[in-house]
Amino acid sequence: MAHKTTTIAFLFPTLNEEQAIISTIKSIPSDYLKNQGYSVKTFVVDGGSKDKTIELAKKAGTTVIISPKKGYGFQYKFALSKLTSDIVVTGDADGTYPFSVAPDLIKLIEKEDLDFITTNRFYNLGKGSMSLIHNLGNRILSVLTVLLFRINLKDSQSGMWCFKLAKVKELDLKDDDMAFSEEIKIKAFQNLRCKEVGISYKRRIGKSKLNINHAFKNLYFLFKLRFKNV
Repeated sequence: MAHKTTTIAFLFPTLNEEQAIISTIKSIPSDYLKNQGYSVKTFVVDGGSKDKTIELAKKAGTTVIISPKKGYGFQYKFALSKLTSDIVVTGDADGTYPFSVAPDLIKLIEKEDLDFITTNRFYNLGKGSMSLIHNLGNRILSVLTVLLFRINLKDSQSGMWCFKLAKVKELDLKDDDMAFSEEIKIKAFQNLRCKEVGISYKRRIGKSKLNINHAFKNLYFLFKLRFKNV
């Protein structure tokens, strides 16, 4: 009996990432994974880019999902509802994440029968990859996540994950904005077989969309999730 081919989806939420979208897509080790017997597809879920992000992604052979509205969490939830792959690998389309490690993450999922892997950017921060304020804010949010939810996590805000799609679809994920990143980790670590692994993290290509308001919203969401159980 022939074995079912494991399908892998690489998924990127985008909003005006024309400067890095091509290099991000090219950094995906698709050929290597295909040679290892996997079926690989790449997806962009766009939240209303006004530049050439969508055009460039399509030229690079990537399937573009148009989200009805922008918002980091909303775009992810909308895209995940459309996908049917076995395993999903995520990350930003700004050159920060090392997609070369994707095969290792996928093998780890399979070897240890994990459902969800998140990554720790603090393991190897590249020069200029985070401003002092960005670094401090990330660390404060990560410490509070551990204290409030008693989970073993060093980086609650990392956007590179590898997971079994069917398992993540079982989670009741609600946030439509940047707090989605901490929400998916908290709920995964509370309900699924999870692990965090260290990665390198580089300076982004293009202008950052993060601001101080995102930090306060993420902080508020942590307390709301912990004490109101949203």
